[in-house]
Amino acid sequence: MCDAAVSWNGWYRLFIQGQSVHMPDSCVDQRSCGTHAPLWLNGGHPTVEDGVVTRAVCGHWSNNCCHFQSNTIKVKACPGNYYVYEFVSPIGCYLTYCADVRYITINNATLTPNTTLAAPGIFYPFGSSEGDTINPAVDDGSSSVITQSPFRFFGRTYQQIYVNNNGHLTFNQASGQYVPYSFPGSQDIIAGLWTDLDNRVTGVVSYRQYTSGSVLTRATQDIHNHFPNLAFSASWVFVATWDKVAYYPITNTETSFQVVLISGTHFSFILMNYGNIAVTGLPVEAGYDTVNSTDYFVIPGSNSGSSISNLKNSSNVNVPGRWAFRVDAAHNTSKNNIIGLQMKLSSFSDLTQSGNIEIVLQQIKQELVKNGLPSNIELKLRKLQKMKPTSSGLLLSSSGK
Repeated sequence: MCDAAVSWNGWYRLFIQGQSVHMPDSCVDQRSCGTHAPLWLNGGHPTVEDGVVTRAVCGHWSNNCCHFQSNTIKVKACPGNYYVYEFVSPIGCYLTYCADVRYITINNATLTPNTTLAAPGIFYPFGSSEGDTINPAVDDGSSSVITQSPFRFFGRTYQQIYVNNNGHLTFNQASGQYVPYSFPGSQDIIAGLWTDLDNRVTGVVSYRQYTSGSVLTRATQDIHNHFPNLAFSASWVFVATWDKVAYYPITNTETSFQVVLISGTHFSFILMNYGNIAVTGLPVEAGYDTVNSTDYFVIPGSNSGSSISNLKNSSNVNVPGRWAFRVDAAHNTSKNNIIGLQMKLSSFSDLTQSGNIEIVLQQIKQELVKNGLPSNIELKLRKLQKMKPTSSGLLLSSSGK
């Protein structure tokens, strides 16, 4: 990213996942914050009594913490233990202002790296204090049938759902299946993290549905952010949470994630939110599948137990730990699709590594699916051409089954 492309105007407060943060005031590793040279505040933060102060801004590059001495900015400390910044355009590209994830302010208290949060800020409210219904602490157990508002899932409408302890939601019947099959298969299923989970010793599986209140307001705003071209208002939200649940039979592991179903008018969406995910040697998979298997998706890396801890940092909507999908309409896959695509990547990856290529292709696929193409479209890398020292060119081919 390059903040020279932003039209800065006025004062800004920084948030990450809805939680107040501030700029780092010590050196930040180069190639951090989604850019080449991350910008940090040189001179420290003021107190409330200091009023408005002017601070130097440094960009780390070529192993020099202040290789780029960018334009100065004004900073002010506010009552309530947060700061505001009068950002201006930096001296060039690629330089970006950083926000410091190590210090998060909640309820006027600054949490240090040693502070444990109950859940990431992307999580919707959950737990018994929020009125959740708690699943029985039974190995391979499930909720009873949950009657719900109509939810369209790729052309089929359901008015009931089951929350299964092993990390997935099913519509027609409860499921104790703990070994995931490789998508595509032959059932309508939403897998937050499908594996052999065990809530008998530690962890809670719970759920709640909403038809009014602040959760609907939040869901509406999230969908506007993730799908900005849709006129949408949430009328129903269903939140299922697996909070610090262990793997079987390793009871000292903790894994936390959420599946949020959102609907309104003729639209339906799924949000998958990930907190701390323990690594495992068990088979795992996250995503969704359908009866006819023409619509399915596997979150990249979610089918490898040794890499699923990265789920809390991955996303298809630029919100670390969140994946968002529109799921109301079945796609017509009777014809092949030919499409031209031009896009600009906002971060840098070494595309000579096959793992990075797969991540980029999956992100492009998600953009295509969000704009109406069938989810079984296949993208293949036809050619990789280095255009200049800091970027590469991609030539893609695609096909639909």
